Amino acid sequence: MKEVALATALALALPSAAVAGTITTFSDLAAFTAAVGPTVVEDFGTTSAFPITTGVLNSATSLATAFGGPINAGDIVDGVTFSTEIGTGFFFNIDAGGGFTGGFLDRLSSGGVAPLDITFDVAQGAFGFLANSLMNLFDVTIRFSGGGSDVLTGGALSTNPWFFGYASDRQDIVGVSILARGGRFAFAIDDFRFTTQPGTLSPVPLPAGGVLLLAALGGLAAARRRRA
Repeated sequence: MKEVALATALALALPSAAVAGTITTFSDLAAFTAAVGPTVVEDFGTTSAFPITTGVLNSATSLATAFGGPINAGDIVDGVTFSTEIGTGFFFNIDAGGGFTGGFLDRLSSGGVAPLDITFDVAQGAFGFLANSLMNLFDVTIRFSGGGSDVLTGGALSTNPWFFGYASDRQDIVGVSILARGGRFAFAIDDFRFTTQPGTLSPVPLPAGGVLLLAALGGLAAARRRRA
């Protein structure tokens, strides 16, 4: 009885763990689409437009840029906001080239290293993006509506864009943070896509070569660090 009472007291004293969905990762766009269905895609246009001096990019953004642009209200899809801390120089940009087709969203480390913060107007079930060796290794922090977050690591060693997809088993993803682990770019992504539909299938194995995910670094699917 004493042991039961002690265990109960300890349970009451410890903070309850945040409830969050289980994330399944994807390296294949076709498999990701099969699991979550159609997605909303932001391709960041076809030409350069930089710098984004406000540090905020969403469907309401309307500003002139020094190079390319302007960015007009409605150019970015509804439902998502991309932001980063204010930096110096060309710190927040839509660039063209870099191995991607058309425009891609990036931050140069020379403008001050800070993550790309992505927030959704409503909770989503899944998201994904293209990345390549401009970021090399990077961390993705996924924030959940019930509190807590997952930190997952990925990376691509090739200049060819690779797909990185993340699907929860419930509609509970409210935000994402992406930050490279050093190098010229703090982040560089293209074709960001999202959907309220949770994932329903398992991922296919990684293709040979090219992509380096946490699975190769110690088990991506098993690695979970949740902060309440």
